[in-house]
Amino acid sequence: MKLPVLNSSYSQINNLLYKSYLPKIINSAIETGLFDALSGKSLSLDEVAKELNSDAHITDALLQILVAIDFVKKQDDCYSLTVLSEEYLVSNSVVNQLRAVKMFSKSANPFDDLTQALKGNIKRFDSKLWVSEQAVLAMEQSAKAGEIQAAVSFVKSIPGFHEATKMCDFAGSTGYYSFALLQENTSLHSHVYDLPEICALARKLKYEEEGCDRITYHDFDSSGIGSFGGGYDVFFISRFLYECRADRSLLTFLKKVNNSMKPGGLFISSHISSSCANKESCLTLVIAELMTRSKGYPTYMLPVETLKGALKGAGFGEFTTPQPDEDIAFPAQLLSAKKVKDVE
Repeated sequence: MKLPVLNSSYSQINNLLYKSYLPKIINSAIETGLFDALSGKSLSLDEVAKELNSDAHITDALLQILVAIDFVKKQDDCYSLTVLSEEYLVSNSVVNQLRAVKMFSKSANPFDDLTQALKGNIKRFDSKLWVSEQAVLAMEQSAKAGEIQAAVSFVKSIPGFHEATKMCDFAGSTGYYSFALLQENTSLHSHVYDLPEICALARKLKYEEEGCDRITYHDFDSSGIGSFGGGYDVFFISRFLYECRADRSLLTFLKKVNNSMKPGGLFISSHISSSCANKESCLTLVIAELMTRSKGYPTYMLPVETLKGALKGAGFGEFTTPQPDEDIAFPAQLLSAKKVKDVE
């Protein structure tokens, strides 16, 4: 057999395939208690195996993988956690992302139905996926890994925010952005609008959290785009506008937002960026978009120029659009605008 001369390296594909095993490996480390065992400590292999009651030979191989991906560091034959693992993979960390790791390690794959979707057999998207207690808690916990912090840092720098007294947090889930923003402005009261099932969960889950007396939840049927109050100094929205763009109701919706706001009011949005500089972040974004479309949801992309164009048509101006932070799992495109005129 005459073998061809190879012009590329298969290792690029092979390495990528083997990386796909990492979520299950990391989840196994979580389930055996490895990250909790190493939290704040430096242990030898034998000490780790004793702490976990695990096989030392296999534990050694696991630790080598965790060192290779910078989740664990090794010094003088002892292992300890990196800052990354200490923050996101230890169970008692406020910002742990254990649910996310577990989701990615399940046997069922979000692309199980991709072949059928490519052939046009696309399932109808079930919006009820987002209305369970588990789902809303998972979204909030995910947002704590940088999204909320980035939004708060941006919002508190906007002139006029600290003088605001009334805010709408539209499609705000349990109000986790509101709770964070209320800490930066003690005069602010937030009105969170979401589906009735979400609001019921929010009232149950958040009634003891600091600042809950300054948050009011309002049941809202987003399919009708009806009234959502008025007299707002600030209108905050995160992730909702994708569907408006897809069904061409973006301008109509933003005009309703304008009508709900005081003159000079601040419109602030946070959406997944449709572009990025980092190659790995770009790959994650296009994978997420494929997953979104194949599951029957229209899109998870809203180009910032598209949003700015619609906002201009809806009576907004004076835009501020910082560079997306690619240290966040899904780089967020933050935007602020000011209501510069009334519209009909």
